[in-house]
Amino acid sequence: MAPVRLSLVQSVGIIVLAVLVFGWAELYLPLRESFRVDVLQLAGHLKQARSGIQQRLADIPKLRGEIEVSKVSVAELTGKFASAFSEELYLAINAAANRLYLRRGRKLIREAVISTGCDDTLKADGGKKWIFDTPRGIMTVWRKKTKPVWGKPDWAFLEAGETIPDFESPLRRKEGVLGEYLLDLGGGVAIHGTQATHLLGRSVTHGCIRVGKKDLKVLWDSVPVRTKVYIY
Repeated sequence: MAPVRLSLVQSVGIIVLAVLVFGWAELYLPLRESFRVDVLQLAGHLKQARSGIQQRLADIPKLRGEIEVSKVSVAELTGKFASAFSEELYLAINAAANRLYLRRGRKLIREAVISTGCDDTLKADGGKKWIFDTPRGIMTVWRKKTKPVWGKPDWAFLEAGETIPDFESPLRRKEGVLGEYLLDLGGGVAIHGTQATHLLGRSVTHGCIRVGKKDLKVLWDSVPVRTKVYIY
């Protein structure tokens, strides 16, 4: 009886081996040749990707905790501004959240939805490049303008795929683009109006702070020259 049992096991083994060889020859190899993809290697990559996704899902609760800590930090920072200037008028700009706060000490006078720098980089032939971010730090309103005219810079022509004109060219003068008022912070950065009000709340500018029409009028009326501006 033992020889019969052994023969049966050997037969089953031969059948399994034949199936594996058939699968390899008839399925795996044709698929690899047809799609130029190693199916087994692809399966390994998919397994690794699934493992990475699961790890990121596991990290989400940790990120929520970090977000809450950041909210507390912003609140504390606002409190420090207020305590440092008990009765002084100042602007606090949260560039990450695209919000502007006009305050006098701890009192909030106006909150506005704004647009700040997109943090993109534009490179020109010759190695010159522009980084479109809103600088963080302490700035000052050093002058105010009504009906400001935008002097279109070189990068704006490059973005539009246009030839850069001479510095004195009338093609550089653009009226109405910056709204009715402008608060100049120096260094090429300003608080001004916008024609693209539908983009307020998003980081889309080339470094300036865009404000809606009503909020800009309040700032113009309320914020004098030499007012401190805290951008964070």
